[in-house]
Formats: sequence, structure tokens, C-alpha cells
Amino acid sequence: MTGFQNERRAVLPSRVEALNTALDVARSGGPILIIGDAGTGRTTFSLQLMDRIDSKFIWIVGSKALSSVPFSTLSVLATQLPEGSAGTTPTALVTGIARATSEHIQWVFLDHAEHVDEQSAAVLKQYSISGNIRLVIAASSVRSMPSELRSMISSPNLLRVDLEPLTYDDAQMMLGEILGGEVNSSTITSLLEFAGGHALHLRELSLDARASGALTKQHDYWTLSRTWTPRGKRTSELINARLSNQTENVREALELLAVTGPVPLEVALKLVGQSVYEAIETELVRLDVISENPVTGERVEQVRLGTGLSSELVFNSFDASTLRRHVRTIDEKLTWELFDSAARSRFTRHRLDMGLTVPIDELLSDVRQASGARQFDQVIALTDLLDRQLVESALQLETLLVARAEALSEFGMPEAALTLLQEHLATGSPELRFVAAKIAYASLGRLETAEQFLQALPGDPPGVAAYLLLIRSRANKVVDVAALRRYASMPELRSEGRAAILAHVLVEQAHAGLAEDSMAEYVQLTESAQWKQWPASVRSELIFAFPTIAFALGLNPARFADLSLGEDLKTANTCHGNVIVGIGMGYLESGLAEQALACFEQAIGLFAVGDPNLVKGFAAALAAAAATLLGERQKASLYLAMSRAEPEVSGQISRPVADRCLLSVILDLDGAQAAQVHLREHLSAAEAFGRKNLVMRLLLEAWQCGLLGDVAQLSEAARQVQGPLAAVLSGYEDALKDPTELSVVPLVQAHVEAGQLLLAAQLAARASEQARILGRRAVATHLLGLSVEIGQPLEQVNTFAWGRARIDSSLLTAREYATCVLAAKGASSLEISKELFLSTRTVEGHLQRSYTKLGITDRRQLIAERADVDSVAPVDTLGLPISM
Repeated sequence: MTGFQNERRAVLPSRVEALNTALDVARSGGPILIIGDAGTGRTTFSLQLMDRIDSKFIWIVGSKALSSVPFSTLSVLATQLPEGSAGTTPTALVTGIARATSEHIQWVFLDHAEHVDEQSAAVLKQYSISGNIRLVIAASSVRSMPSELRSMISSPNLLRVDLEPLTYDDAQMMLGEILGGEVNSSTITSLLEFAGGHALHLRELSLDARASGALTKQHDYWTLSRTWTPRGKRTSELINARLSNQTENVREALELLAVTGPVPLEVALKLVGQSVYEAIETELVRLDVISENPVTGERVEQVRLGTGLSSELVFNSFDASTLRRHVRTIDEKLTWELFDSAARSRFTRHRLDMGLTVPIDELLSDVRQASGARQFDQVIALTDLLDRQLVESALQLETLLVARAEALSEFGMPEAALTLLQEHLATGSPELRFVAAKIAYASLGRLETAEQFLQALPGDPPGVAAYLLLIRSRANKVVDVAALRRYASMPELRSEGRAAILAHVLVEQAHAGLAEDSMAEYVQLTESAQWKQWPASVRSELIFAFPTIAFALGLNPARFADLSLGEDLKTANTCHGNVIVGIGMGYLESGLAEQALACFEQAIGLFAVGDPNLVKGFAAALAAAAATLLGERQKASLYLAMSRAEPEVSGQISRPVADRCLLSVILDLDGAQAAQVHLREHLSAAEAFGRKNLVMRLLLEAWQCGLLGDVAQLSEAARQVQGPLAAVLSGYEDALKDPTELSVVPLVQAHVEAGQLLLAAQLAARASEQARILGRRAVATHLLGLSVEIGQPLEQVNTFAWGRARIDSSLLTAREYATCVLAAKGASSLEISKELFLSTRTVEGHLQRSYTKLGITDRRQLIAERADVDSVAPVDTLGLPISM
């Protein structure tokens, strides 16, 4: 295919550096070898390279059917070269190609090079060394290529490019192109994990999910339903096509490993024998070293599917009869004890699906494992046939009922979950009654019902009272925190219950002004040896507390990584929507409202397809606050209404964070009187609870909005609260009373170092204004410049305390508006005068009149108009492969 014109598509982010390196080598004439499995994007990458070489090239695709025909590839090349086909004999082909390329360089792209015949490979190698042919070779592996091409690997001029699995950024770009719009970061992570980092699989999975209705547009983001499994016509046909050219032994091994999931090498050998090594040779199966003894060299090795294959993809490509056969094979060759807990649980599910009897002890163990790992789809599948199981005791039945009810609730079926537990409430354990109460409150917003489930009955163990107190804490009622802490160490409660109680103790402490103590205890827990040993269900309960504690401290989102939170979130299988909200809260704390709003909108999209803990209203309130900072009143109004339409319990014990963020929203949309009522109501509640941190944050919010004139009140409240933010706020009174560079700049710098850019910019601006009033022009100018410099990343953000102004055409004449627009972009008065054909004096006059109308004193306080750019891209949530 001569001079093929490839559409110049954007290069995947992870491959930009490799492409540039390959381009440099190509310009020096060196051969380039591109290794990647079919569907990894190797052809696209090669064509992107050829396109940038800016030379006509010939594209030859190797054919398996012709690979044994001597000189077949050379014949194809000769027909595409001018004057290259002088005959059909080998000699004529070779001389014809030599003659056709004698006067110029000819680039040849050998795609599927593993199917090039040996004779052609020898000639092409020779011409690339001593002639004018330049080669770009693409193949699935070096081993699969003809020997003459394979020998080129030792050439010092050859560049080898191995295409690695897709990264998050690659998947984000691809899915955006495939689906035609922004894609929720959770969806990107889930589809990338299902695809095993394989480009073609990612494409087919996304199209299958969209065709099935599981991938839909939610609040401008493509969002994947958490209940979707990778099953569809496109992916099944793709997997079957990939496996069709494998031997029967290799395919059998692949399918059996899809059923078992990753297993130790010795288990794989028991199951499929030496075929496991054949499968490894094909690179469709990987052999991973899990650990190695540094003294003896003894290794623990694990066999798993590789090269873009996931267990789900392969498993869902074969029918029920094939599954039944594989289950029987595994049952015959392996004992239950050989599996780890995750593999046992998966295999038990397959046995149940096939109608095979599973001993109750095995079923209970597997349900506990899946529940502890928060694998709720697995729990539901394991308990689907609950009425057919030979349950031997009431305790066994309750264990299965509780696990199923929690899973149903997490999958958006809280009514079914409550119905399941209803008839057992009178005789059930504290755990069963608590799970019912938790579902009633957290998933349905029915606090009274939840409290009724936990009302004291004669002979109740103390665990019932513990769980009642926990529910009331979640509902933001005044509780005895000391009693909660005692309950957190009560051995009679299950570990998840104790963890949930401790999490609420930490949050209550943070609200009360002891956030440093809470964070220290949280970090101590996460760094302890037992942390990694706890199941995901326990760790996720404790991780729940982190965003609120961090918000109470004013924590920079960059600190998340310092606390190893990313790894915790991966292993704890935490709800992805909650994770995104937590990250958005961090951005909001910094003043990065664009990024915060993107996070909250993605989370709202997730909650639109499943909100088991009623977090949507909480996220909507925070989205309204972010939109208000950006001056996007329509969005602020939309999200305020959404927040008010959701149950008041949304956000649970963290709800006060959203309520205080709504102050600026209510002021902008409903007016000062409504905002004052909101402020008084929540200040009164916070004071009644003894929540000193919330009092301080409400006063800070009021000061930012212009509802608090006396900054001394804010500083006094801050002196009663722990943390670096409180320490800085306590100095506001003196700094703003007598603003000097010495009194103000250290406080501003402390905000900057904590990542609180908006607070830093506001303080510098307020201090500048006060210095100007006091006649300290040099100080005022310096502090205003500092405010402008710090606030550059915040772009469209504004608050009353910052004192910037959006260029409002309704307040300005056409000339004033045009002058301000250019000034906000950084143009000088002279540049504006030339652009608008005005004198500099006239420009200055327009600016000064505009400043008066807009309520500012300096062009640096103008907010430039929003550029016509695409919406903020989905935020990479720490690259977390978290199950939905």
C-alpha cells in the first residue's frame, strides 16, 4: 500500500516518548522493531511513525497462508514499486527491487512480520543493510519472526519498541474518542482493568457496555453501572478469535485458569500439567514471581492470564456446558484446601451455578471472604440459592442473611435487603439488627425506623446500645463520644462494627476541634502491622473518616499520597464514588474549583446509577459550592436544588461540611437574609454539639462571603481548635488590624505551603485593601501583587474576601467592556490603545470608570473571560483500580 495516508490521530500519552525516539532513529536510517500483541495498537503506532517520517512508504501485511511460499512477500513489494516487477523468478524480483530503489530511499512497513517468508526476510534484511530500503517491522514477538529478521535484533542501529499495557491516561484518551465525550474516571479505571490494559479489548468492552445499556451518559460523563459484567457479542467473538489458533491443550489451560483465577504454579501443574508451560510460551499466560528467599533463592510463583486477557473476558466467552466440564475437571483434580480464599470463593460460585452441592462450611467460608473483600456481586451469587442450602444452625443462616442483605443494599436494592432480614429482627443478634438499621438509615434515609430496630429489648446484649449510638452519631445527633470509644473496643461486636464506631469517634473528635489527634490516631492505625491483615470491609469503614479529618485540618490533596491512602483505597475496595468526592473535597479546600467541580460531577454521575449510601445530595451540595466559586450560577442553582431534593441524611456525619459550604451558594442565589438564617442555624447547632472546628469553619466561610465583618470572632474561634489551619486563622485579627509585610506574608506563606491557595490569595487581598485605607501604598501594592501571583492557578474563582471582579457587560459601556477584557488578558494601556484605536488617556479613563462600577481599584483584580476550551478532563483518582 504505497503512500498510505493515515489519519493523524493523537498519540497515546504513554507512547509519545517512544514515538519521538523512534522518529529520531528513523531519520538516521536505523531499522525499527515494534513488538506488541495483536490489538495492542502496534499497527496504529507504526503508522503514526510512518506518517511523521514524511516519506512515501509501502505497507505490507504478512499473511499466515503465504508464510511458507518462498519470496511471496518480495513479490508483493515488487508490484508496489515503480519498475520493480521485472519478472516472477527470484532473481528477477531481487534485481527489479534493487533497480527500483537504487536512486532513492524506500521505507517499507512490515506488519504482522511473523508471517513473512524466510526467503523474503533474508533479501529485505540485506537491502536494509547495504541498499536503500529502510524497515519498520511490527510483530507479536521476536521469537515468532523469521530467523533473518530475528537476527537483526543484534544490530547496534536497531531500535526495539515494546508496547506496554495501556495506562489510565491512554484509556482516558481512547474512551473519549470511542464514546464521543468525557468519561467518568471510575469507568475508565474499571474498563481498563477488565481489558487488562489491551487497546482492542478496551474498545470492544466499551462498545458492548454501551450496547447493553450499562454505559450511559450521566451528568455529561459516560458512566458504567457497577452491576455490569464484561459479557457481550463483540468481546466474546474477539476472545474466541484470539484463542482459535491455539492448540487444544493451550486453550484448555487458558479456560481452566479463567475459572480458577490466579493460582500457584504447583496448583496449575496439578490442574493442566505441562500444558501450563505451553501456554506461558504463547505469552497468553504469565508466570509471576510473588516472592523469593534471598538466602535459598526459593521462589513462590503464580500463574495467571496475561497479554490483555482477564478472567472475566475469557470466562464469559464460553457457554454453560463448557463451564460445567471445567468445573468437574477442577473438582476432580484439586482439593478445596489448595485454593486461596479468593479463588475458593470464585470456584464455589461456579459450582453453585452448575447446581452442584457445596458443603455448608465451605459456603460460609467463601461468603465471609467475599463479604470481607467487599466483593458484593460474589456474595449475591454465592447466596442466590440460599433456600436450597442445608443450613445446620440459626447462626449459619444469620451469617448468610446478613452478608446477602448488605450486598443487596450496596447494589441498590435496600428494600429487598430489609425484607430479607425483617422476619429475623425479633430474634436476631445485634449485628443483624444493626445491618437492618444501617440499611434503613444510610440507604433509605429512615432514621426512626433504624432507631426502632435497635430499641432495647429484655435480655439485649450491650452491642445493641453500641449500634444505636453509632446510628445516632451518623445522623448528627448529640452522642456520648466517650461511650462510643468504649464500644469501639468491645470484643462482642464484629470487627466491621468496631471499625465503624472508631471511625465516627475520629470524625466527632475532628468536628470538636481535635483533628490533629484524630489524624495522628488514623495514621498510627494505617501504619500498624495489623492494618494489612484486616479485611477490606474493616479498612473501608476506617477510611470513611479520612476526608472529614483532612478537611478539618485543611489538608492539601497532595498529602493523600504521603499517607499511603492510594494503596489503602485499592486494597480496601472502597466505593469509587466516595473516593472521588473525597478528592474533590481536597481540591475545594485548595480553591481549585474547576478540578473540584469535575470530581463532584463525576461522583454525581456514579451515584445516578447507584447510590447505596445516599451520598448524591452531599456531593451535589459541594458541587454547588464549587460552581459558585466559579461564578457558574446556573450550575450552582441546579446542584443546590439537587441537594435539597435528596434526603437530609445525605453525607451522614460529614453532612455539616456540605452545609457550611452551602453558605456562599445560598447568599448568591437566595440573598443575604436567607444566608444569615442558614449561618445562625448551623452556628447554633455546632455550638450546641461542642463542634469547635465547625464553628471556626462556619465563621471562615462567613468572612469569605462578607457576612462576618469582625475577623476577631474568627481568630478567637480558631484559638480553640487544633491544626495548622487554625494556627494561621488565629493570626488574622492582628494581621488585618495592622497590615505590614512582616505580619501578613508569613501567614500567607503558611496557607500556600498547606496548599490553601484561595485562603492565601484572600488574606493578601484583604490585607492590601486595609493597608491602602491606612495609607500604606507600598505595602498595599506588594500584597495585591502577591495575591494575584498566588491566585493564578485559580483562574475563574472569586469570593467577596478576594475582591476580584468579573467583567459584567450589563454594568459597562461597550468601550469600557472591551478595554477591561484586554486589560484582564494582561495588555498594557498602550497595547489596548493600539488595539482599539484610542489614546492611552482615553483607555485609562475607561478603566478607572470601570473599576468604580465593578468595585475594584486595580486592573489586576479583573477576572479574564473564560476561554472557549473543553471542559475539565476527568480527574485521575490516584489511578485506582477499584471495583465498583
